[in-house]
Amino acid sequence: MAPVQVICSGPTINEAVKRGFERAAKLFGMSIEEVLNRVTITGAVEIGRLPGIVQVSMQVPIRTLEKLGIADIVVKHYKLPY
Repeated sequence: MAPVQVICSGPTINEAVKRGFERAAKLFGMSIEEVLNRVTITGAVEIGRLPGIVQVSMQVPIRTLEKLGIADIVVKHYKLPY
């Protein structure tokens, strides 16, 4: 597992959060329910300084990151055993 953030925007904070969950689900090939669960248990939704900007943080399996071709970057950044 490795921490990843998805940044999203919208006309309101609620819309930005919804779009963030949708973006993460599409990016990682997960259902929105799985993203919600992962954010609740291992992550957070942070509200940005500007209205309508959010950061959706969650732990993502390394295998999922490998499929996206970003595992090496994340592992190196966080100095994770790999």
